[in-house]
Amino acid sequence: MTIEEIKEAINSSWVHQIRAGKKHRFVDISIIETEGRLFVRQYKFKKNSWYYAFLKEPNGAIKIKDQIIPVKAQVPEDLDCLNKKINKAYLKKMKIVYWLMRLTYNRKMHEASTLELIPAQENF
Repeated sequence: MTIEEIKEAINSSWVHQIRAGKKHRFVDISIIETEGRLFVRQYKFKKNSWYYAFLKEPNGAIKIKDQIIPVKAQVPEDLDCLNKKINKAYLKKMKIVYWLMRLTYNRKMHEASTLELIPAQENF
């Protein structure tokens, strides 16, 4: 898949899958695209979640349709500047469901758990 095809597939679907490392299984998640970049956020703050696994080992994969795409996850250096745009992208994708979900979690923790997913260049 090209980066454009990856972004199109991300934008056309609510649910995608992510795997941290190679040992974890794929789990459902919503990936969003904004500013030409891909982002995910943690909703359940369990110690053995995909989020903490990515912090220890940044390599993993996303699964879009039947394609497995290697990615590197990192905390964006410009996260403070991006959070409003990422919030808007989640709202655009998930509509009212996003606002309902936000009622059940700590907004600052949620925003602080944002990771950027960088697809491996060999995919393009």
